[in-house]
Amino acid sequence: MKIVVTGASGNVGSALRRHLTFEDVGVDVRTLSSLRDAIRGADVVVHLAWAIKPTDRETNVDGSEHVLVACIKEEVGHLICASSVAAYEPAPRWSRVDESWPVTGIPGSTYSAHKVRLEEMISRYPLPCTVIRPCGIGQASAAQQLRRWLLGRWISPKLLPLLPMPLWNGLRLQLVHSDDVARAIVEIINRRAFGAFNLAAEPVLTAPMIAHDVGAGRVAVPYPLVEKLAGATARLGLQPLTPEWVRMADQAPLVRTTRAHQDLEWWPEHDARDVLREVVGAMEGLRDRN
Repeated sequence: MKIVVTGASGNVGSALRRHLTFEDVGVDVRTLSSLRDAIRGADVVVHLAWAIKPTDRETNVDGSEHVLVACIKEEVGHLICASSVAAYEPAPRWSRVDESWPVTGIPGSTYSAHKVRLEEMISRYPLPCTVIRPCGIGQASAAQQLRRWLLGRWISPKLLPLLPMPLWNGLRLQLVHSDDVARAIVEIINRRAFGAFNLAAEPVLTAPMIAHDVGAGRVAVPYPLVEKLAGATARLGLQPLTPEWVRMADQAPLVRTTRAHQDLEWWPEHDARDVLREVVGAMEGLRDRN
């Protein structure tokens, strides 16, 4: 079986390499002709290429459409695409949604809008396709990238235990390890499972749990103030999290993973707290280049 992966050097792709033998599409997904050449003869294509920060429509939307077109032209038998829980519309804060929840996105989030657009395109193309909708994904080897996205240049990870974290009371977060996402993809391929699958680990992390596992103090700040602080400090270049990313963290719904348990016999091997600790520990071990 020939398996081809876009975005193979990313967070999920690097983990997938540990579980599966595949061909890395080392081409720009924004170029349709070279993409067709790269996936020709593939039985399965796993589309992971995505520009997260900064978001890039040419890669995320146009590039994804090129993948869909190329798979049709080359008669690929199975396409697996990485969407996100951020594609769902907001839900009641502590309820969990299944794969039937509306995929209309989080207002004001470009990342979410691009994932919604991906799923809209998938629904219009006559392809045998599977969509995975993971929550936040982490592993130690992604620490450098995550540090850049979450902390920026000026905050050393070594300072995290010394800095009070402004976390709002209603914050809730689901995480899943990159290896567990990779194992789900392997099961999807082996079982030829189609449709959508939510992927997340337990437990759901709350603000006190996050602060405890990071080893930091916590300041309970009302959410509207957190959003305003994010905007002001991001404009000054003090940290990289703009209000739209804070809003997505606040409004992305919690998900149920029942279908993955039943149809893939998939259960995470890492719990969410372990994922957080692994990433933070790896961040703290990075050499501070500032």
